[in-house]
Amino acid sequence: MSGRPLRIAVDANVLEGPWGGIPKYLTRIAAELIAGGDQIDLLANTRRMVRPLPGAHEVGVRVKGTAIWRNGFVPLWLARARADVLWAPESVLPRWSPVPTVATIHDLASLRWPEIKPERHVRLFETTVARSVRGATRTIAVSNATAGDVEHFYGVGEQRVRVVPNGVDARFAPGDRDAARAAVRERWGIEAPFVLHVGSNEPRKGIDVLVEAAALARTSGANWRVVLAGSPGFQGERIEAAARASGACDLLGPVDDEELLDLLRAAGAFAAPALYEGFGIAPLEAMACGVPAVIAADSGGLEEVSGPAALVVSERSAEAWRRALERALGQPGEWVERGLAHAAKFRWPAVAAQTRTVLAEAAGA
Repeated sequence: MSGRPLRIAVDANVLEGPWGGIPKYLTRIAAELIAGGDQIDLLANTRRMVRPLPGAHEVGVRVKGTAIWRNGFVPLWLARARADVLWAPESVLPRWSPVPTVATIHDLASLRWPEIKPERHVRLFETTVARSVRGATRTIAVSNATAGDVEHFYGVGEQRVRVVPNGVDARFAPGDRDAARAAVRERWGIEAPFVLHVGSNEPRKGIDVLVEAAALARTSGANWRVVLAGSPGFQGERIEAAARASGACDLLGPVDDEELLDLLRAAGAFAAPALYEGFGIAPLEAMACGVPAVIAADSGGLEEVSGPAALVVSERSAEAWRRALERALGQPGEWVERGLAHAAKFRWPAVAAQTRTVLAEAAGA
């Protein structure tokens, strides 16, 4: 990393929750910053962190109430430690900070689609996140679509917003497809060919049209299925019930990193029919494994990020998705090569370097 080493304080409470997109985002970038010589202080409302990060300095102090911890303990610690900048990968900053601040916004789906998000989640983005972004020295948006939403909903524009994408782990790469299919068969009893979807099972993900497409294909005699890997999301019970009733879908629940890699390498195609994504990392991970990605049009950051190398479905109907998925399953060649080249552009070292540029810019402001 160029420039003098930075002392970067990080609100790391997200590392205490379930493993997923934002914890991965934080750990991958922080590891690169540490390797480059920066000091990372992981601040969390806990006595001992569940996921320690090698090379980072842990600052775990347990306070009853995370809001009290964030608005009381954190500013006092920052003033004493003289950190260069405070970074909030999960968007929420203290009401006041003695040092410059950076907040990352991954998506504003709660404001775009409030009817399909829990009320408390919507309120968080209407109040606490809004205040954090408006008060931040700089805000990182993971896509141009998200940056546009930040300006639309919060009134903060390009003067203080910087677009930095997410990255794809190097472990996501083509592998032994036969071995992966054997592992999937042994673990879940699923035979190829299948279309994979990874993510929470909730209305925003648009899974209903995917389930309908699988059922339509089944009635026409096709032999492919849809595999849903992810937890039931908000209002997801109806979607999961329809998937079970279709006779053409398998619900696996959450999967770990090794299981995900086997599923991606074994899949014939990857489907992302989401109504909206701030970024959409899963299709890129599929592309990196040599799997054709089929995505929905007009889906915010999803189409922005993956559209150049994915098969984009403009119509939200079962028949349109059936045709697109069978095209990807039957003629994967052009999509595989295009996807591999595209996914290679999204790697964590480059993402970390761009993130550090924003942190240094904020520290200097």
